[in-house]
Amino acid sequence: MVAYAMAKGCTVVTHEKFSLDAQNKVPMPNVCKAFNVPYVDTFAMLRNLGVKFSR
Repeated sequence: MVAYAMAKGCTVVTHEKFSLDAQNKVPMPNVCKAFNVPYVDTFAMLRNLGVKFSR
């Protein structure tokens, strides 16, 4: 996914958080940061798109 985003100039959207202490499973944001690929969490994406939920 990160390679695709890098090749196409996209942003990765993930629920995972960046973690310096990751050992067994490397979170997606760590990979994005290593390859200078932009990433946001789902809620930031919704905010950036201006999504509003109504009751």
